[in-house]
Amino acid sequence: MKRKITYLALGFVGFALLLTGCTGLWAPRAPEARTPIPAVPGDPTFQPTVDPEVIGQALVRGEHIPGEIVVGYTDEAAFSAVLSLVGGTVRDQFTMGELTAALLELPGGTSVAEALGTILLRWRDRDDPLRGIAFAEPNYVYELIDPEPTGQDAYLKSVEPAVYDPDADLRPYQWGLDVVGAEDAWAHATGDGVIVAVIDTGVDGTHPDLQGKVTVGYDPATDTVIPAGVNSDTVGHGTHVAGIIAANDDGKGIVGLAPDVQILPIVIFNPDYVGAFDAAEGIVWAVDEGARVLNNSWGGYVYSQILKAAFDYALAFGAVPVCAAGNDGEALIHFPSAYPGVIAVGATTPRDTRTDFSQIGGWLSVGAPGEGILSCVPTTYVQAGTGDPLLYDYWGGTSMATPFVSALVAMLLELHPGATPYQIRKMIEDTAVDIEESGFDVHSGHGRIDAAAAVTAPVPGDGSTLFVYTPFESSYELYGGWWFGIPYVDVILFQDGEIRSWAQTDLAGWWTLWFPFEPNTGDWGVALFPWIEPGTYDVVVGGDDAVLFGQRTANRVTAVRTDITLGPGESWWSSEIIPLNTELQVRIDWTGAGDVDLAIYEYDLVNDVYVWHTAKTGADWGTFTSDDDGADGDGSETYTLAFPHWGYDEYPIAIDATNSTADTVVTVTIVQNGITEVYGPYTVAAGAFVELKDQADWWDALDGPWVF
Repeated sequence: MKRKITYLALGFVGFALLLTGCTGLWAPRAPEARTPIPAVPGDPTFQPTVDPEVIGQALVRGEHIPGEIVVGYTDEAAFSAVLSLVGGTVRDQFTMGELTAALLELPGGTSVAEALGTILLRWRDRDDPLRGIAFAEPNYVYELIDPEPTGQDAYLKSVEPAVYDPDADLRPYQWGLDVVGAEDAWAHATGDGVIVAVIDTGVDGTHPDLQGKVTVGYDPATDTVIPAGVNSDTVGHGTHVAGIIAANDDGKGIVGLAPDVQILPIVIFNPDYVGAFDAAEGIVWAVDEGARVLNNSWGGYVYSQILKAAFDYALAFGAVPVCAAGNDGEALIHFPSAYPGVIAVGATTPRDTRTDFSQIGGWLSVGAPGEGILSCVPTTYVQAGTGDPLLYDYWGGTSMATPFVSALVAMLLELHPGATPYQIRKMIEDTAVDIEESGFDVHSGHGRIDAAAAVTAPVPGDGSTLFVYTPFESSYELYGGWWFGIPYVDVILFQDGEIRSWAQTDLAGWWTLWFPFEPNTGDWGVALFPWIEPGTYDVVVGGDDAVLFGQRTANRVTAVRTDITLGPGESWWSSEIIPLNTELQVRIDWTGAGDVDLAIYEYDLVNDVYVWHTAKTGADWGTFTSDDDGADGDGSETYTLAFPHWGYDEYPIAIDATNSTADTVVTVTIVQNGITEVYGPYTVAAGAFVELKDQADWWDALDGPWVF
């Protein structure tokens, strides 16, 4: 699922109003005249059940591996309950601090959506809530960011050798090193003593320019340790990336920007897509083995809880994730580059402009050379027509720009081994060269990296870490925040009208996935923003992923908090509580001689059952206007939800014509958070009881609306 952000004329205020339905574009329109349709009768005594698969569909947000789910947990008993619920088999698991991540294979016939819906229903159970489960999600699929063609640029053609001599000095053809000031930077640092994890397709450690540079690695899919110095690359992408970072400076072939680093290969593509579980396991393995830099030239368009946890783990232990922004050339939210705390890298040209394929976004950190980049390819590649080893080739893309930044990170860590991930990123950003607009811009971030300037820069002050809690308002006001938070809701930080960072609340709410865990979260749902820029932000909670059950009702759950200011180094105590709430009003209008009532299905707290309420009976959780018996031939009744109410409540709607002696034509108007929708008109037969969920034009498969 791609999330496209339009930047023209849509700043923070416009985006927030769009989410809350308050802009002119989304203002309610007068209902069009429509021909009444026959209503489908319902059964007022029917007790509805919820289909777990329907619920779980809301939690499946992108391409994933069928028959697998990923569960993060902190309590063994809770995890055992999950295994019992879904009948799953543990295929693999690993730990991140107090959090354990498990990959479950589902039994035949059980879909991913059904399993996730079953877990969520149990987690919501008021009598026996499932605690200690941090998240449950599909095993999402991520792909390599494919190299881009080098094109017909005259500058590139003038420097491209026609045939590669393995003994030739190819340094003159590496324009990227020239533009970032590599020669001057090497007088200060070469990455000595730093391990860079290349999380990719593997690396050919037998390549002449990489011999002696490749340490032991790991293949998480097979749980195999890769010996040092071997060729683990069957695709070529990882070797090209590794050469840009670390190729030997020996007067032959090419030279890497940080020629004295060690490369730790993590194989997550062999050769195709990778599941989020394996990628996360590889990241954690690399950090545990001492990697201080994580190069990620891959990604996708779906937010993954387990990947976010893995990158949080890396950041907590001082490793610096460097992530390619993507090659779609548009304003598309892309992960992992949009996770907070990482360095998101775009691609630049020899002319010091942004490449036309480089992703646009307010989360971009910097750009780096990414067009026509000469680097290593595996020794299994051969030259066309000769059969000799090719050894080197020109590729382009944000995949090639990212290792330039990873190499610079390694050089800075050599100089400042105690620096935090934020301080390293800040040194790179502060010394970058403007290539687009002055200052930060969405096309190139802070500019194109300047290695020579970065290695002589002072260490700046530290960054901030923000926790955003999202309870629903009724629970927070009534129960002190101890009940349910809202899971899987997007939390977006805006600055100067641009999206700067993106996170999402977890399922359990009370585990922050920070290492060690922040101890005072309560049970509210939390989105974590580690190592972000100090300053003032606007926060939007909600949007297209503000869902619990995937219904449009939940999409309207939106909150805005403005002017949150974070000071330098506020890493543990910066938190904001942003309660969410859905306002609901339902009205029926009818013409005809019948006595028609608006019926709302409410939870009866005293008797622990759901019952149908009308204006004749009164309501427990809201108020009706007075009973209109339709004596004058036309009528109107309105129900307005009031507090208190339980969080995640459903309010099915019906038209009760059981007291009517004549047919009526009824229109239903629903207003939630300022958004108006009109249903019908329906021809309702005398004596009928009509539930909206059964009507052809109704949108909610789960009896809603739902409120928070």
